[in-house]
Amino acid sequence: MTPIELIRNFLQERTDVDPALVQPDRLLADLQIDSFSLLELIFEFEAQWDVQIPNDAVTPKTVQDLIDLVERFMPEHGDGVA
Repeated sequence: MTPIELIRNFLQERTDVDPALVQPDRLLADLQIDSFSLLELIFEFEAQWDVQIPNDAVTPKTVQDLIDLVERFMPEHGDGVA
């Protein structure tokens, strides 16, 4: 599952947002992703991809920001340190 697919599935299960709107340059706020749902989404990435994202990580603003954040802490990207 790609990051975009994970975000689309997450939104489809929890909101009435059209999954087709999930594009890299889209603002998370435009997709009804508030701070609480962002936390849930990050937990979903952590569970599905075995990645640990620190609590003090920068808050993403766009879909691509979120993808970049998750990928930065993926095990295959080194030691997971930004």
